[in-house]
Amino acid sequence: MYRTATIDFSKVKCYVKSIDITGIERSNDDYIKKHIGSEIFHSENFEQMLEKSQEIRSRLIKLGCFKSVDIVIDADKSEKSSKSYKVMVEVEEQNPIGGNINTSIGNNEGSLSSSIYLPNIFGKGERLTAEYTYGTRNHVDYRLNYSSPINQNPDKHFSVSTFRTSNDFSWSKYKQTDSGFTVDILTPFEFLLKNKYQIKGTHLLTYEAIWRHLVSYMDSAFAIREQSGHSLKSSIRYTNLIDRRDHSALPTSGGFLKTSVELAGLGGDVKFFRYNSDYQYTRTFFKYFTTQISLSEGLILPLKKTETISVMDKYFLGGPLSLRGFKNRGAGPHSDDCSLGNDVYWLAGAHLYTPLPFLHNNKKLNWLKTHSFANVGSILSHNQIKEMISEQNAGMLLNNTRLSIGTGIVIGFGNIARLELNYVWPLWKLNGDK
Repeated sequence: MYRTATIDFSKVKCYVKSIDITGIERSNDDYIKKHIGSEIFHSENFEQMLEKSQEIRSRLIKLGCFKSVDIVIDADKSEKSSKSYKVMVEVEEQNPIGGNINTSIGNNEGSLSSSIYLPNIFGKGERLTAEYTYGTRNHVDYRLNYSSPINQNPDKHFSVSTFRTSNDFSWSKYKQTDSGFTVDILTPFEFLLKNKYQIKGTHLLTYEAIWRHLVSYMDSAFAIREQSGHSLKSSIRYTNLIDRRDHSALPTSGGFLKTSVELAGLGGDVKFFRYNSDYQYTRTFFKYFTTQISLSEGLILPLKKTETISVMDKYFLGGPLSLRGFKNRGAGPHSDDCSLGNDVYWLAGAHLYTPLPFLHNNKKLNWLKTHSFANVGSILSHNQIKEMISEQNAGMLLNNTRLSIGTGIVIGFGNIARLELNYVWPLWKLNGDK
């Protein structure tokens, strides 16, 4: 006959005599010791020692220097006391060089991408990454990025990138090539909301200098062709991000809020102020019915009345994950089959996700769901906004609003992407929309 016993580790007295670290080759000793800390030496019982050991492991993994981190706790045989223990930290460092190759299809073009990265290049969590992409339409992109923790804090990052990217915006009949560099500073924040909810997020401050080249098609509208040529954009942007969702691609609960402001005109010939915000809230009822509401809005203003906003900076509405039922950049002003974009937009959505019929108890298929939705939004010019305000005519906003409803299925790919197969009915549309 067997008996079971329960051990309360909080009543098992002990102390940590020493910490041994093995497996370090390139990492800086002082950097690693800083993140191990000394809290574990203040453990008074076995439970505290286990908790502090797990905290050490979590901090070391976050550094991005190691493939694996294991903690081994053993009695210290050099001490006569049975309460003395030693903690052994066994790490396996990242390979000094890594890389990957992948292919992708998008925007009617296939591409081959390759990257090489050097993790922990100077021993304190730094990383150097080089990326190269070649498209079937002979476009070539590259990016070289260096990132480093700020004050040896892995939650705070400084990074600088140089890049060249090219895009073919066939809906507006122009190609755009950007070359330049960016500098980013990322820091975390947290606060208590109503002394109850802990909110965590990030601040991102970005400076970018970009040399842009717009090349119009042979059959582009004059409104596009007259903007052809080179421009220099120098801007600073602040982004605030709060993400409490349980899943990025197919959340079942939580909220998401992203706001950004950008000021262009710190040199160069592109000068504007931009504001963007994206909000999403998801909640599940009766275990299987997931509802979601979303709202996005954007505004761009020239710094001087005499200046115009380039098509490269304007807003566009329409597309599979935007205003469903409309073609990419399909809503808004057009000229000679070219989408011209506009200065202000808003877009709202309501969604209902449910498991496939008769398969609601199959947890292996929680990445596949039915999807019903409604999207409503509008895209406007500065003059239209001024006219609505001066005439206090809310009906003008309604007359410029698009609405679509639909149903289908959605497929989640891990925590990074989703695929939708929908049948959509555009209920409200304007002349010229596609």
